[in-house]
Amino acid sequence: MRLVSRRRLKGLALVAFALIGITIFVRILMEFQLEREVSFYKKFFRLKKDGLHGVYNPIDIKQIPKQTIDDLYRAKMETVSASKPIDWSKYAYVNYVTEPNYLCNTLIMFHALIKKFGTKAKLELLISNELFKSEIQSRNEQVQRILKKIRELDSEQIVIKEVQNIVKPTDQSPWNESLTKLLVFGLTEYERIIYLDNDAILQDKMDELFFLPNDITFAAPLTYWFMSEKDLEKTYKEVQHDKMSINLNKYTKQLSNRIRNGKEIYNHLPALPQSLYLNSDRVAKEILDSTSSASPLFDADSLKKVGKVKFASNLMVIKPSQETYDYIINDCLPRIVNKKEKYDMDLINEELYNLRHVVSRQVTLFRKLRSAFKPSILVLPFGTYGILTGSIRKPQEHMIMRNDILGYKNIDDEGNEIQKSIEEVVLNNKYIHFSDFPLGKPWAYSSFDQLKCRVDPATSKDVAADQKNCDVWNSIYESYFTQRTVCSKDDSPKASEIQAA
Repeated sequence: MRLVSRRRLKGLALVAFALIGITIFVRILMEFQLEREVSFYKKFFRLKKDGLHGVYNPIDIKQIPKQTIDDLYRAKMETVSASKPIDWSKYAYVNYVTEPNYLCNTLIMFHALIKKFGTKAKLELLISNELFKSEIQSRNEQVQRILKKIRELDSEQIVIKEVQNIVKPTDQSPWNESLTKLLVFGLTEYERIIYLDNDAILQDKMDELFFLPNDITFAAPLTYWFMSEKDLEKTYKEVQHDKMSINLNKYTKQLSNRIRNGKEIYNHLPALPQSLYLNSDRVAKEILDSTSSASPLFDADSLKKVGKVKFASNLMVIKPSQETYDYIINDCLPRIVNKKEKYDMDLINEELYNLRHVVSRQVTLFRKLRSAFKPSILVLPFGTYGILTGSIRKPQEHMIMRNDILGYKNIDDEGNEIQKSIEEVVLNNKYIHFSDFPLGKPWAYSSFDQLKCRVDPATSKDVAADQKNCDVWNSIYESYFTQRTVCSKDDSPKASEIQAA
């Protein structure tokens, strides 16, 4: 019996080794074949894109330049007439509020969008029903007073909807209710929404984002602050290695012509360099590793792993979908709600729009039926739709902020790189997010002077440059303190009464 058992074990071991060997061989063969396909796709779309219609490059994530967004908006506006007006009730800017001290910010934003910038889109506030249950009477009165001011901006244009918080029960961090923002994916009464975190300052409306290409269901800027200048230089080399120009001007000119002529633009958009979201330069391996059927033998890295950059979640352009909403509520949230240090941006980048997985899904669909793949994701330029206030005071991030289509440079017709000052970068940005750790949010301070940026000559390596950065940074915060007077009781120039609890 013992001899038979040993033979049986030996036989089982041989079978196991044989299966492993076959698995490895099949995997190598699959990767080799897919790598050849990827190389073919790269060359095919580079050479043939001008004549293609209804067939889209599946191996890239595309970035859309600000000029192209404006060109699309201009083309849309040219089709508008008295007989064919835009139905603005199908579009909305959306905020959510779960804490009283954030409510004034929504009033500031909505006031600017309506009174200063003149948007005609709906403005929707998702407000936690917990804000109406405070045992402190003065707080309830403050909430009701600010809500009254919001409604009075325009009772037709403003929509206020009570929602139930999505809370991480064991989390005591400031972000333990941030998952509540995911409810915006279920606002299916709108064709497209622009979601905005309200701890930010608006410098213009963003109506043009409502009219991105119709198939796009999600677009957002990237977390550029995780990059270094070295990473940026690497992206230029990668684009050139793929035999593509790094001159953004060449792309925007061609895209403008195609928009004027009513042609498709997706294949002509600049691609996001793959080194920023893949973990190696073996594209086929990354695609195979990202499939749900990938063998654990070859998927040593977590399937949820994201690259150097990912989507920021403070500004998102979304086509609400019941299917996506149900997936978030029924599948994603139960997996993440009790996990430590997992919040809204993690869910969005791990469960919904992991860029590795997006490319894998695109290629899989394209291989089954070329015409079945339609691009649904775009990267927005953070230089227009999402810089952090903290970056203004970090000179090492200024070069990245000047070139917000990553891997490409703003070059003029003479071949010279266009140099933008930090003042120009900030002036041209429409949405600037307050993020200056360890400083708190501005409403935690009673006056601007309490957080004013000042240069210390004893520690500064370049007093003039640091002072310029301070001046620009100060201008953003001064603007906020001026704007928040709309929240005061009598509209006199007093600070908002809604302070951090």
